[in-house]
Amino acid sequence: MTTSLLIINTGSRYGDSALSEPLQSLRGAVETVCPDNPESLPDLIRERAAEVDQIILCGGDGTINLALDALLEVNRPVGLIPTGTANDLARSLEIPTDPEQAVEIINAGHQRRSNVSRVNGVSFINAFGMGIGPQTTREMDDTEKSKFGALAYLLGLIRAQKAQTKFKATISSDTENHVGSFLQITVGNGIHYGGGMTISDKAELADGRLDVLLVKAQSRWKLLSHALRFKFGAFKHEETLVHWRCSQVEIETDRVLDITADGEFLTQTPAQCKVLPDTLNFFAPQVAGNDR
Repeated sequence: MTTSLLIINTGSRYGDSALSEPLQSLRGAVETVCPDNPESLPDLIRERAAEVDQIILCGGDGTINLALDALLEVNRPVGLIPTGTANDLARSLEIPTDPEQAVEIINAGHQRRSNVSRVNGVSFINAFGMGIGPQTTREMDDTEKSKFGALAYLLGLIRAQKAQTKFKATISSDTENHVGSFLQITVGNGIHYGGGMTISDKAELADGRLDVLLVKAQSRWKLLSHALRFKFGAFKHEETLVHWRCSQVEIETDRVLDITADGEFLTQTPAQCKVLPDTLNFFAPQVAGNDR
C-alpha cells in the first residue's frame, strides 16, 4: 500500500472546506501535516520522507520553492495540489487547479521529470528575474491576490510600468553574450512564470537548459504591445525582445537589483545561475516522452 506525506499550506487561497472532500480521495495511507511555520517545511520533509513513498504538497509556487532543496535530498516523487495565486509550476505540468482533478492525477501515478536550477545558491524551478518583474511583485496587493488570483499580476504590472526604470547589464553564458539597457531580465528553468507568462514556446522542464529573455529598454506602449508574446512565449524576429538558451549564465548590473525567484524576493545582483544535474519527479498527466 502506498504511503503519502501530505503537507498543507494553511495560508493558501482555498479554505479547508474546499479541500477536505478531495483530499479524502487520496489512495493509500496518508499522513497529513499542517505546519504553523512555513520555514519548518524543509526540516519536516527531511525528517518524515524515509517513512513514506511519496510527498504531496498542497500550496503554491512559494511553498514548492521553499521545499525544493529538501525534495532533492529525499528523492521521493511529488504530488501537487495547487492552491496558490500563480501556480506556474502546476501550469507547466498541466495540473489543473481544481483540487479534485489534481488528486485524480496523483492517484493515476504518472510521473514527469523537471530540472531544478540555482541562482546565487538559491534553488528555483520556474524562473528568476530582475527589473520590472520584482517591481510588479511589490505592487501587488494581498487582498487583490486573494480575490483575483493570477489577475493580480496584471494589476501589479500596470502599476509597475509607471515606475519602470531601465538598467544596464552584461549577460554572459555558455552560448551567447549581451550588453545593453534593459527593463527586465528573466531566466527560466521551467515553462511558465509570473502568473501565466511563458518564458519561451520552446521551453521544456527536463531538458537541462535555461531560457534567457531580455526585455530591452522601450516605451510603455511598446511594452504593452508585447502582452500576447509574453503570454505565449513567441519572441522570434523581435528587436526589443531577445531570447536564447544555455546551461549557465552570469549577469552583472550597473546597480544592485533585487531578484525574485519563483515569485519570492530571494537574492540580488550580480547573479550566477546554472542548471542542477538532479531532477524531481512530479505526478502529472501523461505526456509522450516525459513519463515514467
